[in-house]
Amino acid sequence: MALRNLLLCSAYAPLLATTAAKIQAAACLGVFVHNDAYKRKYVSITAPCRSSKARYSTQSAHQVFEPLTKSRPVFRIRKPIRIIREPSDFYHEILRGIKTAKRRICLSSLYLGGEETELVEYLDRALTKNSHLQVHILLDCLRGTRTDKTGRSSAHLLSPLVAKHGCERMRVSLYHTPALNGLSKRLWPQRYNETFGLQHIKLYMFDNEAIVSGANLSRDYFTNRQDRYMKIDDRMLTDYFVQLVHTIGGFSFELRSSGSGKYHLQMVDGIPDPSRDPKQFVRLANAAMAELLYGSEVKHSLEGTVSASDTLVIPTVQMNQLGITQDEAHMDEFFQLTSNYALEHGCRNLMASAYFNFSDFHKQNVLSSKSRWDLLVASPEANGFYTASGISRYIPDMYSLIEYQFLKTARKKSRGDILIEEYMRDNWTFHGKGVWSYLDQKLPQMTMIGSPNYGYRSVYCDLEAQITIIPGSEGSNNLDLQRGLHKEALYLLSHSKMIDEDTLRRRIRNSPLWLHALKPFILKKM
Repeated sequence: MALRNLLLCSAYAPLLATTAAKIQAAACLGVFVHNDAYKRKYVSITAPCRSSKARYSTQSAHQVFEPLTKSRPVFRIRKPIRIIREPSDFYHEILRGIKTAKRRICLSSLYLGGEETELVEYLDRALTKNSHLQVHILLDCLRGTRTDKTGRSSAHLLSPLVAKHGCERMRVSLYHTPALNGLSKRLWPQRYNETFGLQHIKLYMFDNEAIVSGANLSRDYFTNRQDRYMKIDDRMLTDYFVQLVHTIGGFSFELRSSGSGKYHLQMVDGIPDPSRDPKQFVRLANAAMAELLYGSEVKHSLEGTVSASDTLVIPTVQMNQLGITQDEAHMDEFFQLTSNYALEHGCRNLMASAYFNFSDFHKQNVLSSKSRWDLLVASPEANGFYTASGISRYIPDMYSLIEYQFLKTARKKSRGDILIEEYMRDNWTFHGKGVWSYLDQKLPQMTMIGSPNYGYRSVYCDLEAQITIIPGSEGSNNLDLQRGLHKEALYLLSHSKMIDEDTLRRRIRNSPLWLHALKPFILKKM
């Protein structure tokens, strides 16, 4: 059964037309309308589907996921967490944050789109108006210096701000992977050199507010590229995120203006160029990150009694190239906890990614888990590579091939409770990622949100950060958050369609044979 039926099984009712308005209204009323193509029905959410042998647990989500709070910083959030649904709302929140910030603006993204002149103008006006304001932007060096057709890049767009306001108030850091070094640095061209590793963390902080997302600062992410976004108002959590960005900036290149719209990059004092001395760079970067993570763990350990009205937020990072595997260990514990829970009580989870390119670590854990899983990914048409040129245009076909092989394996293992949904929405692409864990309840008991796509790159190549949110069992804020998370999942699923083996087999039938040979490369590089 699909997650929809698992979440919502009860008495069946007549089919409704799946217009956007009715879907949204249905979600608010506690029902979900399925795609007409599959002739499914919508049902009440008064009770979740469960095995006849399973029995309800009396444990709260805090108790079930308590092991996740060990050896990691944990923050108790008392104010409501806002779920942002639309890309346009995300953009307006970014502009609002820039306009209203009094002390600090700290933005971490893969890149800043070359067309984002309005966002840059907002930064300029904010710095001009408020002499006490400090701005720090962290981008990836390779992506942030890649030029577009007009010869512009993120660095070109931001260098005038550095020239005007000074690098003390307008700091731009560009992280460079140590994996691209020596001869490879000289031989690999722009865009293709990004396959070695990237700064992929997406965090946007304004004073004491933080927006956690998987979206970049670019026009499509503000218009018709669906992602996830959560706004959290908490000083200590925002302080931690700002410290994380500052720490990464401490072993990154700094953007300097050379005048006349030109720029140059300068490595932070005492840190070697990662492309020339990668071993020493990794040693120093690892030491800096270890100091931050250990200090944060000690400072923000979960001590004392946890109130049932507390919302717990656990931030985790993954930087395998720097020897930091905190998020990988965190995810491994999550998989084990939910699998063990499912044995006695039943459990269902939804995991979303922009691409069906899950790492072996994630695929093996899903296949061996006792939980029921729905995997939500972009359809070929909603894949960002669908309209690409050259070899990149075959990437959606490769994902379909990987998807087919995974589903075939799941069926061989008699895992009919593992299903794949593809996001399909006219003129939209899908970039959402994260996890919703329902345990055996009708509303989500936990969610993960952040930058990881749960692929090989997320685990082994890129800098990633996500948060785990565990709502409490009491209080209106927690109930509103759980309802909001449920509506968010239903909203994404309302634009999706379940995919079976036959559909995938027909889709990949005419794929070029050489595409199969490229599978190992795609799995590890895209």
